[in-house]
Amino acid sequence: MKYRMDIKSVVLLLVIINMVVFFLTRVIYIPVPDNLLNSLVYKGKTIAAFSMQRYGLFTALFSLFPVLIKDLGWAWQVFTYMFLHGSFLHIFFNMYALFLFGRPLEERWGTREFTLFYFFTGIGAGIVTFFWNLWTIFGNPNIPTIGASGAIFGIVLAFGLEFPDTILLLFFLIPVRARYAALIFGGIELIMILTGRIGGIAHLTHLAGLLFGYVYYIMRIKKRYGRRTITSQRKMKLTIPKLKFAVSEEKKDKAAQKANLIKKKIRSGNVLSHSERLFLSKLKDAYYNESAQLCDFDEFSPELSVCQDCDSFYACLYRFILKDR
Repeated sequence: MKYRMDIKSVVLLLVIINMVVFFLTRVIYIPVPDNLLNSLVYKGKTIAAFSMQRYGLFTALFSLFPVLIKDLGWAWQVFTYMFLHGSFLHIFFNMYALFLFGRPLEERWGTREFTLFYFFTGIGAGIVTFFWNLWTIFGNPNIPTIGASGAIFGIVLAFGLEFPDTILLLFFLIPVRARYAALIFGGIELIMILTGRIGGIAHLTHLAGLLFGYVYYIMRIKKRYGRRTITSQRKMKLTIPKLKFAVSEEKKDKAAQKANLIKKKIRSGNVLSHSERLFLSKLKDAYYNESAQLCDFDEFSPELSVCQDCDSFYACLYRFILKDR
């Protein structure tokens, strides 16, 4: 399925911000003030002072620098480190993955939910990285961590859970289903940590991104589907007013036929027509307004009369089109 690029897309905004920050750090070098360096040396943090001097003020302020968080209280770094990158290849692959996997997720979840997921995953990975580098024999509190990779790994995991049968080219060569991609990447990262082959890459940050991405998915995303049964939903109609949506003038049985056709076209990779995209957009509006009232996904079938008689039929129809059984 081709996803439209909305100018209000948070994925597009994140890509732009990361690119702007990257080019600014490439062009502008701001030295660390001498009084700050002297203060660190006076406190016995000579290595940290030299590290700051090497990377410059911008990187020192906004990368994830464990010793500076601990000694100076720069807690914002567990958030800002996601917007810094060390090389062109570093930012290229991160932004490529963010755009490739992030857009379908934002389209399905909505901008707000995707934004919460992205920062929950990235910040969670940053916090784990901070503790790992500060208080384990494997870490180094005087080396900064930068990059959006923690959040990106969480996005790859979520994509595999939402679109499990999508075929991806692993390392641009090996075809693999999306459901297995996160497991493969996670296994590689774990091997790198256990064998000590860190190589300047924050492997633990990547693993933590997978972990926090899975936790968020289980806690929030998965609950978007199958919250109530049909029976309990019918009882709710006594107290919940009917919500009206201008989905289509067509009868529900005709809408069901159209939904089946759209689902087949999406799964086969065919481009939807203008009328089909418009129909899907209207179903999406119904879904995001009624998702809290939906029955279990496995209980829904667009051809069933009990489903067509339900007020949330069009919302369930949207979920039916996009979610694989």
